[in-house]
Amino acid sequence: MTKKEYIEKLKNLIVNRVKFHAPNIADDNVDFDLLAVVGIDNNLPIFKFDKPLDKIFYQAFLDAKKEVPFNLILTGEPLVSEKKIASLNNTFVMFEAEMGSSLLASIEKLNINYRSNTSFKSEIEEDYIKINDKRIELEYIPYYMHKKGSDNNVLFEISEFLLNGKNFLLSFTNPYKSKKSVRFEINVTLPRGYYIFKNDGNAVEIESLTSRDKAYFNYNLKGAKFSFSCIGGLESSTHACINLSFQTELLPLEQKRFYFNYGENKYLFLSPKQAKDFFDLSQNKMDEIFDIKINSKNKKFDGIFNRYLPQKIWLSWLKNDIDEESENFYLKTKQNLLKKVDGGVQINEEIEGLKEVRFFRNSGWKRVFIVPSESRYLFADKTKYFNFTLLTNEIFAKNNEIYLSFGH
Repeated sequence: MTKKEYIEKLKNLIVNRVKFHAPNIADDNVDFDLLAVVGIDNNLPIFKFDKPLDKIFYQAFLDAKKEVPFNLILTGEPLVSEKKIASLNNTFVMFEAEMGSSLLASIEKLNINYRSNTSFKSEIEEDYIKINDKRIELEYIPYYMHKKGSDNNVLFEISEFLLNGKNFLLSFTNPYKSKKSVRFEINVTLPRGYYIFKNDGNAVEIESLTSRDKAYFNYNLKGAKFSFSCIGGLESSTHACINLSFQTELLPLEQKRFYFNYGENKYLFLSPKQAKDFFDLSQNKMDEIFDIKINSKNKKFDGIFNRYLPQKIWLSWLKNDIDEESENFYLKTKQNLLKKVDGGVQINEEIEGLKEVRFFRNSGWKRVFIVPSESRYLFADKTKYFNFTLLTNEIFAKNNEIYLSFGH
């Protein structure tokens, strides 16, 4: 191996540490204020290097810092000049004997250069659900992901939906008169960053080391196994996740249901009915957001507005993302279709080919039919209101079908 090849190999090892290794700590007792006082950037990883920095390692760190930013803490006497040390951004020479216990402890807790399995696989797992180690591909149904099926003679049903975070409903049924077992696994990826995980038996508390924001993975079973790294072979990774695996036994003809939530609040449902009610509430909330459906002569546009855009926007939310382009187009189209007026809404009568507009109001869908007529009127509850086309809240409350003519 040539010197150049050796430096390249060292550089890659350093870059991999920065890209994949998160601090492997068990508590949050880190003095971030003290780190900031000595000049350490709390938004960057800390790479503690205890060997004397020679020319070869200097070049490796220099090349690594061109690819990824990080704090480099040198605790040994450098074998290169101060000028070269100064050329390494965010680099500090700090001897352990002179640090003080609080500073040293904080650096050690955040150090990503700890002893670990070096044969890790850098492939990053995304969100998934597995049953008996087989990945289940869920299908989109407005507004949730769903799958029914069977594996190893056990019937299963899975639903994933959004409300106060991401929710999972899993149901397993043994239709036979003999005992069956099933193993399932849920993997929820987290935004890239550094986290502390605390498990109290009902929820995993997830705290960001940099922002101090908290989230929770709530679960309702005993004996589940957890992992927090998307990278195989790493105990703690910047590509973090909540990975739950569990094996359960099903007695003859027995059914078991499980509910899981990943969100900002810690809570627990005590019965399957509570979880089902929460699912129904999520669907109601989504209908309140995507509360307009249209039927016109332009069937292609109807499909885009009624199905394609809501699905595209919702799937982005499921991935903790925002599709601004689709959201803006949806809102712009809706604003062109409707004009909000005190006490109700007015349909834009200049839109050609409009046949029907459905509104989600009072937890149900209300149908407004656009009818051709020379007269201008609104017909509802067996009453015709001439020269009146305002859809008031009172009219929606009393009628499921409304007929509207703009007189042209």
